[in-house]
Amino acid sequence: MAHLAILNFKKNGDRKMKMKSLAMLAASVLCMGTAMPSYADGMLGGVASFFGSTTALIIDIPEGILVHSLWRTPKETSHILAEKFGDEKGLGQNLAGLALGVPTGFVWGIPLGAIHGGRHALDTGWEKPFSTESYLVSE
Repeated sequence: MAHLAILNFKKNGDRKMKMKSLAMLAASVLCMGTAMPSYADGMLGGVASFFGSTTALIIDIPEGILVHSLWRTPKETSHILAEKFGDEKGLGQNLAGLALGVPTGFVWGIPLGAIHGGRHALDTGWEKPFSTESYLVSE
């Protein structure tokens, strides 16, 4: 019976050690993230630009996918289709454009958003690391 209690203690001790290691890793990443912007103009500017681009990629790709797949591409696709169907202000043309344009725009918006968000993150994350502009996907 005592042997089982020792095994259970070792198993729980390993789990606690893993949790402590994970907490220390998360704390060190947060410390590096808050300290890196101060190195952006000095000798370590390339390292800060690399980390700025990396963190911008983590944020901008999902943001680009959401913006392009849920709003920008479906809206543009439905307007283009309504225009191509004859009258861009007509009710029938707009309904047909919505019926075809929203699903098509959603499907095409996912890869377009990933490409656009990634390109934006690499460009602005390298030039202006850790700036507000590098985390917002704009046109």
